[in-house]
Order: sequence, then C-alpha cells, then structure tokens
Amino acid sequence: MPSSDQIRAKLGLGPRPKPMFGNNRSHALNATRKISKPNLQNKWVVLDGQRYRIKLTAREIRTLDKRGVSLLAD
Repeated sequence: MPSSDQIRAKLGLGPRPKPMFGNNRSHALNATRKISKPNLQNKWVVLDGQRYRIKLTAREIRTLDKRGVSLLAD
C-alpha cells in the first residue's frame, strides 16, 4: 500500500499542509502567539481502481473536483 505522500504525488499535490503561525496584535501592540490549522478532511480517493483514504484540505478537494478526480464520501 502506497504512503500518503505517494498518493498525494500521484494526485499532483504537494506536501501535506502545516499549520501557520503568527501573532495577535492588540491596540497596545502586545503580541500573543496564534496558530491557524489547515482545514483537513478525510476523503476516499480512487487511483488505478484502488480506494485510498487520505487527508485533504478543503482547497485541495475543490482543486481535485475541478480536475475531475473521483472523490468518494466517507
């Protein structure tokens, strides 16, 4: 069974997205750390007649829909 990185490569996607980090800034310019996590969702993908469960972001799901890749609901 191929790894998720190999499945992502076959789908033409890059590496799995990581969280983004930054600061919340108040009016007094106090900085507190914040984190923005990617919107990951589990989907079934059909590749070469095989079904694989993979975590995709909402943006990647829209991209694959546009390309015509068959995604199955959970």
